[in-house]
Amino acid sequence: MPKPDLDDLDRRLIAELSADARLTQVALAARVGLSRSAVQERIKRLEREGVILGYTLRLGLETKPGVRAYLLVKGSGPSHERAVRILEAFPEVRVADSVGGDIDLVLQLEGERLEDLNRVRDELAKLPGIASTQTLLVMAPRFDRR
Repeated sequence: MPKPDLDDLDRRLIAELSADARLTQVALAARVGLSRSAVQERIKRLEREGVILGYTLRLGLETKPGVRAYLLVKGSGPSHERAVRILEAFPEVRVADSVGGDIDLVLQLEGERLEDLNRVRDELAKLPGIASTQTLLVMAPRFDRR
């Protein structure tokens, strides 16, 4: 899918919705200086083009259930696409980022129990092309700007 062209109004709409996804289209229109119908059309287009994938609920740091960890992954081959495709099947893998440097992938994991995160780590370590993993358990959340 080609990358959509976003103009300043699209970016302003996205910024407003990122700050408060519950804003009404009337409130959004007032904030960005468009009519309600123009805002509605732009939002539908952004959803259709995959820029806006959905709307979600964010819990406060202390109310998030379970255990969180970062998993640092070193590969032993040129590509990690197979591992990434397999990781998509694990609901505990919340984010997978390919990074530069000695580490190839940084995974953000969340699970109800430590055993859930161990299972992901163990399955990943069995895959060809994975040289090593390192687990960083989150001891206490500090802040989250998302």
